[in-house]
Amino acid sequence: MKIGIIGDTHLGSIDYSRKRRADFSAAFVNAIRLCRDNVAEAICLLGDVFDSAATRRNVDSFAEIVKEISPALIELKTNGVPLIAIPGNHEYGRGREAGELSTLEHLGFIRVLRAAEFAIRDVAICGVPWQHNPSDVPRLVEDLRRSSRSAHKILLLHNFVKGARSIPSHLWEVDPASCAGFAKIFVGHHHVYEALGDCVMPGSTETQNMLDESEKCVVIYDCESRSVEPHPLPKTHRVLVLDYDISIMPMSELISRIARDLDDNGRCAGAFVYIRVRGTVRAGNTISQAEIQEVLRGRELFDSCIELRYSTEAKTAAESLRGASVDNLLGRTFTGRQLKKAKHYLAYSDGEKLFEDIREAILSDHQKHKSR
Repeated sequence: MKIGIIGDTHLGSIDYSRKRRADFSAAFVNAIRLCRDNVAEAICLLGDVFDSAATRRNVDSFAEIVKEISPALIELKTNGVPLIAIPGNHEYGRGREAGELSTLEHLGFIRVLRAAEFAIRDVAICGVPWQHNPSDVPRLVEDLRRSSRSAHKILLLHNFVKGARSIPSHLWEVDPASCAGFAKIFVGHHHVYEALGDCVMPGSTETQNMLDESEKCVVIYDCESRSVEPHPLPKTHRVLVLDYDISIMPMSELISRIARDLDDNGRCAGAFVYIRVRGTVRAGNTISQAEIQEVLRGRELFDSCIELRYSTEAKTAAESLRGASVDNLLGRTFTGRQLKKAKHYLAYSDGEKLFEDIREAILSDHQKHKSR
């Protein structure tokens, strides 16, 4: 028997663009189809099936997503192929616990495992949902291991695994050694494919972070040989990342550089273009999203996102004194004819003594004006 394993699908995600929601639905359908093409008799979803930020605020969004993925769900149900899922961290929050998954479960499309087991033939599929306190995972895993009577057990998790290369070590949560006794451990939450001993992370089905350049895939687990084989997913849209550090590049050259890079990539027809501008520039040396958007206009892109993350150098004390300057000071002190006269006085620059004389004359004249 073969089992399809699908990582984080984040249905409904609109990160970077509202148009991208359909991409995540398409990737989900492609993942299901790929599992079926490889004769999977059961399919497992490793959490973060839905993107909570999108679906919990708008029931219409959830309905649209279900409409987009319903052909795949109906095909599985019609053919008696169980679809099993564990809740991920995106299934929690806002006072709801895996509400989207529960809805699909009530409709008979999915079986949700909450520290529970699903048996198919001689294989036990054990699932532990995402744990806010990762120290609870070993206990829940041990309870499932002991209670299962099957000799062939696999485990589904949704927490970061110790030793994963794609995750900084300070974020590691679960030691794979605490999951001994299972033929394989399949883990969601990681968005990049990785195999770590008997622990396999299929990764996400669609690029969510534009800086993630990893290939997306599903995993097919052969229960007889206990082997795991990744199968690449087709791209929904090509993603082109254009990253510019203006600390080492004059701002005046940025627009022409972007245009050249777009042209070098076939004008990016049908692609999602992510433009990031970062670095530090001198005060007054800025650029707007509108200026960059103008370069994109007329190109047949799927969509684009522009992120301006550059900062402006702080002025030195001397620059601040020069700039704040006398005009600002005079404008706060004088108005009308008196302001004009003050600026006339300050046009002279024949030395410190003259400056002092002018200053006294201005202040004296100002006091007389106020007393009238």
